Amino acid sequence: MADIESALLEIVKEHAVGLAGELSRDTPVADLGIDSFAVVEIIYEVEEKLGIEVPFNANENPLEGMKTVGDLIDAVKKLAAPK
Repeated sequence: MADIESALLEIVKEHAVGLAGELSRDTPVADLGIDSFAVVEIIYEVEEKLGIEVPFNANENPLEGMKTVGDLIDAVKKLAAPK
């Protein structure tokens, strides 16, 4: 499996329309300019490229409570961890 962190950074960077500067773990999610459509695309790419199933409910914001890109990376890594 690809390195989750670097792969996820690339996926997010492709959809970050509000990003000024480099994307890192410390980048605030609010600075990415990601709308709900982009969130769905990111989830799809994570599942396709990384083989990680991401639970998704269209009525909930999956980024809620995530303040930084690092929070997002940690959440995806947790989903990928063997149970």
